[in-house]
Amino acid sequence: MDEAFIPLSKMIEGVTDINGEIYTDDQSIHSYIYAFDVSTPIELDVFKDENGKLQIGSVPPIYRVPTTFRPLYHSISLNLEKIKKPDGN
Repeated sequence: MDEAFIPLSKMIEGVTDINGEIYTDDQSIHSYIYAFDVSTPIELDVFKDENGKLQIGSVPPIYRVPTTFRPLYHSISLNLEKIKKPDGN
């Protein structure tokens, strides 16, 4: 895998790792996040790891080359919603 890429699963974990609260102590503003949508262009790299297992690497578009036409990137969209588990979390 190109060293600029990370496993797709790690990218998704990073995008979705929010604690669900936004607040400022100085202005007494407090918001809770229950759902959000994320869409972004993405470059993908499919490769076999050292065990022969197929893996998918990902990275935001990193190569900017002036051309007469726009390059075509893959796109990923995530729709996330907080769901309470039976234990209340």
